[in-house]
Order: sequence, then structure tokens, then C-alpha cells
Amino acid sequence: MSVPETIQQLRSARATHKAWLVRAEAMVNGLPVDQDQVPVEATRCGFGKWYYGDGRRLQGFSVFNKVEAVHNALHKTYSDIYKLLSEEVSGMNKLFGQGKKFKKSNQHQAGMLLPQLHAQYDDIILFLDILEKDYLAMKGKPKSKKVIEELQTKSFRDVSKMMDDLEKDVDSWLK
Repeated sequence: MSVPETIQQLRSARATHKAWLVRAEAMVNGLPVDQDQVPVEATRCGFGKWYYGDGRRLQGFSVFNKVEAVHNALHKTYSDIYKLLSEEVSGMNKLFGQGKKFKKSNQHQAGMLLPQLHAQYDDIILFLDILEKDYLAMKGKPKSKKVIEELQTKSFRDVSKMMDDLEKDVDSWLK
């Protein structure tokens, strides 16, 4: 895999995980979740597939393994939030009409997990920045202005598409 492709994947991971963070906040605020927004294992998300596949070429960097731990933790926290917010009212709560209270309690508990999710996201970004910087230092920065421009254009297009998708989600939530 070329240097620009590797850097592009690292940058795409940032944007992807930012979208998960925004969606978790939306869920906590009572907005519905589409099926494509349900939590997945850290090994099955786009970044996880790269990390356990082609990304393994970067395992010689000291920060590489730190990314794995915090990435797994972020997925666990997101999953915990999702479970709290999608848990159905049952048993005694349902029998005694405590559904709204139960849901509100779960929403509050999920909201209490958001600072943890934010911290994990911040750690991922920090580690990805370090990994990118270390990788570029080892590989040598692309010398060609054209290669740099192509990388920036592709990064912009990918992030722009993710933001458009996220904007559509938010618009659908507000309807």
C-alpha cells in the first residue's frame, strides 16, 4: 500500500469515529438510530478491518498497540450506550407503568458515559496523529506536490461525504 493510501486511511478513521461520537450524542438526546448505526465489534468497523488487515504493516510503531486498546474501549462504551438506550421496558417496570421512568433513567446513565466516549475519541485522535507523524517520518514525506494535492483532495472528498451523510442523519432526526 502506498504512503498516500495509508495516510488516507488514518485520516478517514478520524472522521469515521467522529461520526460515531456525534451519533451517540444524538441517541442520548432521544433521536432514533438507524440500523447502520448500531454498534459493531471493533474488528468489524471500517477502521478495524484496516487495522487488523493492511494496517498491520504499521505494528512496528510503538503507538500502534495503544490505538488498539483505546479503539476497543471506544466501541465498548458506544455499545454500552446503545444497549442502555435500546433496552425495552419489561417485567415489573412494565407491570407498574414505570416505562417512562425506566427509559429516562437509562437515558441519564447513557449520558453519563458520553464524557468517557469523548475522552476515548480524543485518545484515538492523538494516537492516530502520532502514528501518522511517525509513519511519515520513517517513510519520508511525499516529495511531489501533485501527490500531496491528490491526498488532500481525496481526504476532503471522503470527509465531506461523511459529513453530508451525517447531516442527512441529523435532518432525518429533526423531522
